Amino acid sequence: MRESPYIRSLPQQMPWVLGLAVVMAVMGPFGTYERQGIGLRFLHFAVIGVLNWLQVIVLAAWFETQEPILSWPVAVRMALAGLLAAVPGTAEIFLLQSWLTSPIPLWLAPTIYAQNAFVTVTIAVLVGLFIERRLHAAADLERARVAALPQAVETVETVTTTPDFFRRVPPALGRDLLALEMEDHYLRIHTVLGSDLILLRLRDALAELGPTRGRQVHRSWWVAEGAVAAVERGNGRLTLLLRNGLRVPVSKSFREQVKDAGWLE
Repeated sequence: MRESPYIRSLPQQMPWVLGLAVVMAVMGPFGTYERQGIGLRFLHFAVIGVLNWLQVIVLAAWFETQEPILSWPVAVRMALAGLLAAVPGTAEIFLLQSWLTSPIPLWLAPTIYAQNAFVTVTIAVLVGLFIERRLHAAADLERARVAALPQAVETVETVTTTPDFFRRVPPALGRDLLALEMEDHYLRIHTVLGSDLILLRLRDALAELGPTRGRQVHRSWWVAEGAVAAVERGNGRLTLLLRNGLRVPVSKSFREQVKDAGWLE
């Protein structure tokens, strides 16, 4: 989850959260204008805003690791993150309000949750769409940059073209490619020398590599020919053990393709 674009952009998001807290403190919504001074209002909205937003970001990053949820539109995922984050957020409002001024009656919990969820969901969806758009723009720029590079050729009796994908691999990783792992809009390249992230979708990488260099074994994984050292079976699960010790899951939808490739013998 630490590689999630939501986690990585958190330092850039916090000033916006605190800025919103200033606006809320001046406006004094949800009855806070009558019960608190502006200093307490800012403290109230700053603490609640930061806690709520951290909860949204953690949930959004976790959703990216869940294959069924990852296929949902980003607006739906972020709305769900906002709704779920508002549950502990409501409890935090009760605790903070009790500490700052006076306890809130428990019968107001549904109202407080609805108010908190409305704000949290709205902001979560807007930020999610903004991050998604920025990632797509960055990916498009990267593809345009690579497309503009001259074709690399080498002559060994005949002229051969190096696959576009290997131009993206950091030199320190070498060219002994073992596997590719999808991490949202990023791709983790695994070689015998280590691993690193690049900004590229798995499907674009597979298009550049072609069908003869390996097999997709999972929605989020591709394995190169010659990379499999052993096959592990247990509890109905199938796992490929690669030459560098990396374990790669094989999903049911790709199992037949892996079997046809002769990797399961």
